[in-house]
Amino acid sequence: MSSFYREILDTDLGPLQKLADQWRSSHKDIGKLGKRVHDELLQPLRNKGYWEGAAAPYAWRMIDDIERQLDDATKVAAAVVGVLDDALGELKSVRADLNAAIGRAGDRGLHIDADGSVSTTMIRGQRKAIEKGSDDDKAIQAAQREIVDIVKRGIAADQNLSFSLMSDIGVGVWFNSDPRHSNIDTTNTIGYEEYNALNRAIQGKAPYQLPDKDDPYDLGFGWLLGEGPRERNYEAGDKMTELIRASESMKQLRADTLDEWRREGNAQGTVHYSISDGGKAGALKKLITTDIPAIVTGDPKHLGEAFVGSYSLDYDVRGQDPDGSLVVQYKLKNATSNESFLHFIGYYDWLKSTNRDEGVLSTVRQEITWTERIPAGGK
Repeated sequence: MSSFYREILDTDLGPLQKLADQWRSSHKDIGKLGKRVHDELLQPLRNKGYWEGAAAPYAWRMIDDIERQLDDATKVAAAVVGVLDDALGELKSVRADLNAAIGRAGDRGLHIDADGSVSTTMIRGQRKAIEKGSDDDKAIQAAQREIVDIVKRGIAADQNLSFSLMSDIGVGVWFNSDPRHSNIDTTNTIGYEEYNALNRAIQGKAPYQLPDKDDPYDLGFGWLLGEGPRERNYEAGDKMTELIRASESMKQLRADTLDEWRREGNAQGTVHYSISDGGKAGALKKLITTDIPAIVTGDPKHLGEAFVGSYSLDYDVRGQDPDGSLVVQYKLKNATSNESFLHFIGYYDWLKSTNRDEGVLSTVRQEITWTERIPAGGK
């Protein structure tokens, strides 16, 4: 929460206001161009016989396209102005509410650290001692919850702004013919595939691409035989990504992400799945009863986690819908190695020392990234 707390208080919103004004001016300037193209170029060609011959129909189609693109650009500009105005209003409201909350906390004799943490005031360089459950403790918890909730609103507004704008403008070579967002409260209409396409476009990648069909068996043979790339990246729609998303373990990791967001307002963090919660005996039992059957049968609910073993997911909150659903980008980094092949017995330095970078039985590293929506109920 700390970095966003400071950003809300310190960020100059002037450039965003200037951008909104520029788009407003552009919308006004291009609003009548489509009709001018029709009246001054297209209509004379068609109705007054100024141009005849084989090239005329082609010219008409091109001018038709220009007219349509100008109309689409006008729609996009209007939508963008609405999104920017709405986001500016929300961010200004968030800043005002945050300053008011800080003031109320100060009036109660509480101290707000630079990262937004609430504590008691300093007396001669020492924090005033408080008892858990006391009135002072309750006041600190209430003030902290208020600040966290306000910061969460700022995070959501910032992220919803970026994706609403990207969705309105579109990722095609022409202007979007159907901009859907005139404010930042309609991100619920952005689906799984679109979110991931927009993410790729933001990173300068092709928004849509053919899915990679690599699966755990391909990666296993790649490690065993030393064939194929040693570094592999997977995204939404790829076989490996969808297997991880479908894993039973993801249910708890999604719930953990929601819990961290709700309690702490953490926009970035890491959640963990461990096969060792039940000790070595539990890990061995899971290997025999779940992992090996999944590998043999190709069970999609367990195949992904059977392949990666224990894993950690870095998460980045990318927005929140009005119903409380959370849009999150997940990233998993995994290494298929001699060490991971025997993960069920535990992770030891002597196992790690057997890993190789080249040839047969050499490590294959994977990075799996995707963006998804977690319903407010956590299901």
